[in-house]
Amino acid sequence: MLSHRSVVALSARFLIIFSAFLALSFFFSLPVHAQEGLGIKPAVIEESLDPGAVQQYVIEVENLNPRDQEYFVFTRNISGVGPGGVPIFAQDNLEKTGYELADWIELPYTQVTIPAGQKVSLSITMNVPENASPGSHFGGVFFSVEPPEVDMVGAAIGYQVANIISIRISGDVIEKANIRQFSTDKFIYGAPKVNFNVRIENEGNVLVRPVGPLEIHNMLGNKVGTIIFNEAQAGVFPKSTKEFDEIVWDGGTTGFGRYEAILSPVYGETGAINTMSSTVTFWVLPMNIIGPALIVLAVVLLVTFVFVRLYIKRSLAHMTQGRRIIRQRRRGGPSSLMLFTVVMLTVTALFLIVLLALFA
Repeated sequence: MLSHRSVVALSARFLIIFSAFLALSFFFSLPVHAQEGLGIKPAVIEESLDPGAVQQYVIEVENLNPRDQEYFVFTRNISGVGPGGVPIFAQDNLEKTGYELADWIELPYTQVTIPAGQKVSLSITMNVPENASPGSHFGGVFFSVEPPEVDMVGAAIGYQVANIISIRISGDVIEKANIRQFSTDKFIYGAPKVNFNVRIENEGNVLVRPVGPLEIHNMLGNKVGTIIFNEAQAGVFPKSTKEFDEIVWDGGTTGFGRYEAILSPVYGETGAINTMSSTVTFWVLPMNIIGPALIVLAVVLLVTFVFVRLYIKRSLAHMTQGRRIIRQRRRGGPSSLMLFTVVMLTVTALFLIVLLALFA
């Protein structure tokens, strides 16, 4: 027969196993929720229109929820650009941005119910006023689970999705952009892997997309690398500045000396291309190579100094025939400091030439 202690131990093990079984059963019996949200296509509508034009666009919206969902549909203007180039939408259509667009959009309805996992097509009409100001105008069509009035007072608890609409009105447009900043995050690098920072200012009244080469030249004037700036063609909104900070040049594992980077992006419509340019310099000093080389150089200089001193002392030892000879030697012969300086400069020059030939 089992003792009382054995019975207690078996009971405890049974309770642990049974509890684990219940926990696993509960975990696997939990329902799996599908991805929730809302998909919208196209995410961006961009076109050039004339004053007084009427144009229709179709927006496709997909309900990614596992249940039917009712959405509110409304429009808003874009009042600015936030960090990372994210557009800032105006709180209401009464806020003046200088690039209004929301009032031009005619919606077929302001509420729509989309079945779970289904898509609907929304046909919108763009009515451009006859007196529309030339340049770019920005706005968006929103789909929200809460009405826009609730969102305006900061009490929205749901989510909302919007596309971006950019309409360029023909006329007296102004395309003017410049490079406000072109720099590197450091001045000296241990390897030719450099991070560039660029800030583009748009002083015109139309959206610009500056794109162009960023060329890197070494201290000999040879081009050692080229990357494309803003290859994704991100736009800079009018009267704003956009920062581009994910620009990296990887020149390999070795490099040495002074480098110059030249940025030359272009922007503007076809037939009216504008160019801007800026340069920045930086140094590549691989300390894992220069450090040991400097130690070797110091040893060579020390040995050279000792050798020169011994040579001078030996020469002076042979000059014991009189003070006249010694005076002439001192008057006409080179001093030990001068000889050491000449040798040091010669060895240093040879050292720099070797580094230049190997890494530049």
